[in-house]
Amino acid sequence: MSSDEEDVDLNEDSTTQIDNASEDGTDMMDTDDPMPSTDTQQPSTVDDTVQKRVLPKMQLHANTCKSYNIIPVGAAIHPNPIYSIAATRCFRWVLTGSEDGYIRKWDFFASMNGKTMLTQVQRHQLVDSITKAGYLSSWWENEEQPEEPKLKAEPSETSEATPAPEQKLSPVYSVDIQSDGLWALSGLENGSINLVTVRHDEGKCHHVFWKHAAPVSVLSIMPGERSFISGSWDKTIVEWDLDTGSVQREYGGYTSQISSVSFRPLEKEPVTTNAGDDMEQDANDKEETSEQDASDANSESEETKLEPSGPEPLSKDPNIMLTTSIDGTCLLWDRREPTEASRRLNLPDKTPPWCLSGSYNRRAGALTVLKYTLGEGMEQARHNDLNAMPFDEYDFAAQKLIRSFRMPANSGPVSCVASLPNGSHIICASNDNIRMWNTSIDSTFTIQPGDDGGFVKPTKLSSIIPFTILPGHHGAVISNILIDRTSKYMITTSGTRGWEGTSNNGCLLYDIQPVV
Repeated sequence: MSSDEEDVDLNEDSTTQIDNASEDGTDMMDTDDPMPSTDTQQPSTVDDTVQKRVLPKMQLHANTCKSYNIIPVGAAIHPNPIYSIAATRCFRWVLTGSEDGYIRKWDFFASMNGKTMLTQVQRHQLVDSITKAGYLSSWWENEEQPEEPKLKAEPSETSEATPAPEQKLSPVYSVDIQSDGLWALSGLENGSINLVTVRHDEGKCHHVFWKHAAPVSVLSIMPGERSFISGSWDKTIVEWDLDTGSVQREYGGYTSQISSVSFRPLEKEPVTTNAGDDMEQDANDKEETSEQDASDANSESEETKLEPSGPEPLSKDPNIMLTTSIDGTCLLWDRREPTEASRRLNLPDKTPPWCLSGSYNRRAGALTVLKYTLGEGMEQARHNDLNAMPFDEYDFAAQKLIRSFRMPANSGPVSCVASLPNGSHIICASNDNIRMWNTSIDSTFTIQPGDDGGFVKPTKLSSIIPFTILPGHHGAVISNILIDRTSKYMITTSGTRGWEGTSNNGCLLYDIQPVV
């Protein structure tokens, strides 16, 4: 996938149609079309064209392979710890938020294609495979916007508005971007959320969402992009309406700072069509298919063969939501039931109350298993007979713990976890390294739950190592692990997100290759 294929301009097709239209409003390019063209048909044609260009299929064998080769090839240089990261749907533009209060916009494919290379000094502390530098496109400040100035209480002839306070930079605790890169959201230290434009007038704030009273640590745009979820250090989660800017719903039941929000994945991309245009759309689809088949038959020779395409990328279910907080509280919400309470995943016995990240996983075609991390300090690990329990595996349908996976000794706290599409491999980041775990292998690192609510020590001695260490990061807290929809690329960032730990200010770009 090249950068030229991903550079999509939503106004390109619409501009061409406007230029080809005559003065009386008829389209001169559609004279040979047997079906009459209407105004309602134009947006669907543009959407179909954009969807074919922006939504490539998943990498071949990515969801059925036995393992993966994940190799770091580039690094985006940051002067400060990285708190947050977000990417567009096609992964062309990547936003990173740092502790210094700046949001940086990176051209991902220009970085992976080697537009710029790292210097010898920059490569000194990196592995040999990392040679390419991140291509920085632009950046802007994450400024705290003042509230609307209020008039004095007593009316007078010389009533003046109070002067606005001086704007200051805020660490970017969270960030998310619209799928086509039109606008983005950023969380600030004072609890506000800025909505800024990205494609035009980069960094210009158009609206501020006021509700939280502490740093906004989580931002997630809903799959329909008509609302978004925000979580804060004030122990609240809020659902916002992007059309009106008002609060739609508040989610309670937390006693600590919110650490992560994730949605359950779906097998197929949801398609929304108008019921009245089904007959016209079907006729157009048949005609386009016949024309496409005829052109392909003429242009394609007998010797050339089309490359097999991979499966459809997974989409997000906007109804099922998993939220985690620092004290280990993991709540499952069904947004279709506003009056029903959430379902809680209880922590196992002898487990320290920490939960820094959460992720859904697909296993054997059923999206019923989720994993989340349990960070553990060395002082707490000494009092635990099982040494370290970095992450647990839960059954979503049965609401019970399946098993836990023990990290090697002195690995440090686990800060982030992400799932791969084959359903058996996950990425787990601890303080020492990033590991790719094969959860289908039963070894001494697997811990089964006991009948009394605790854990049973592993009795099976095996020399099998169920994980592979991914080169790159070492000796730092991993703040984010971002995998694209096609499972071809991965980005990891280092930062404390305002909590405890150390950071090496690293942002590494990985290439994922399935092993059949």
